[in-house]
Amino acid sequence: METSLTGDVLERKGCPLHYWTGGPEGKPLVVFTHGACVDHHSFDPIIPAVVERYRVLTWDVRNHGLSQPGGEPFSLPLAVEDLLALVDHLGDEQAVFVGHSNGTYISQELAFRHPERVRALVIADGTCITWARGAFENWLVRVSGDLMALMPYEMLKKSGLQWVSRDKAVQDYTYRAYSQLTKQNFLLNWNGITQSLHAEPDYRITQPLLLVHGDADAMGDIKKIAPAWAAREPNCQYVVIPGARHFAVLDNPEFFTSCLLEFLQKWAP
Repeated sequence: METSLTGDVLERKGCPLHYWTGGPEGKPLVVFTHGACVDHHSFDPIIPAVVERYRVLTWDVRNHGLSQPGGEPFSLPLAVEDLLALVDHLGDEQAVFVGHSNGTYISQELAFRHPERVRALVIADGTCITWARGAFENWLVRVSGDLMALMPYEMLKKSGLQWVSRDKAVQDYTYRAYSQLTKQNFLLNWNGITQSLHAEPDYRITQPLLLVHGDADAMGDIKKIAPAWAAREPNCQYVVIPGARHFAVLDNPEFFTSCLLEFLQKWAP
């Protein structure tokens, strides 16, 4: 899909970070960060409407998509540094950070470490990385990578597609994105994600927050804790996207885009 963005590369710590920018100068910057093991095309249906009104940055996270070789294994702190380097390269002090799935972890960690850089947050199909979880839940996260390593790569790539989306086109895109990675890099990315959770019972996201997930998102504890998470945050708008599984931004892009533009109009006019 044509998104009217211009591509470029920022070399950083052994990785060519591929990124794309566009939109009218002088407008607030809106940053889109994709989920684990996919790439920037996750937001293709969303960006055309946003880039008409805002400056846009989208990118392939280190060791994902075109941003290979990764130089270093994926980790949340490194991804935050990469993202801030891109925002700094564009000359911006603040941005609205929009993330899907693992992209929300990167945005959340950025807000946790550098709250002054965040104008607002949009969390789509992501769990709360600062939520206090039980010992059994934390153990399941830790061993998930070891269990995945036992599976043949073709089986691994296909095993979760039905949970990602009910739409065959979205499943096919996800499979193609996964196939850009070797099994080793897929697992390195996943293991980096499993180290992303850190309980912070007293922490609150003070910036405006739009929290959304698909009505049939069955990944992890996203749907389970979302209502309590939304109630915990002082400035949160919580929306459930109809007709969507984990890839809600692609399962129902029209609904998500409408919610996003309404949110941006309020907090980044």
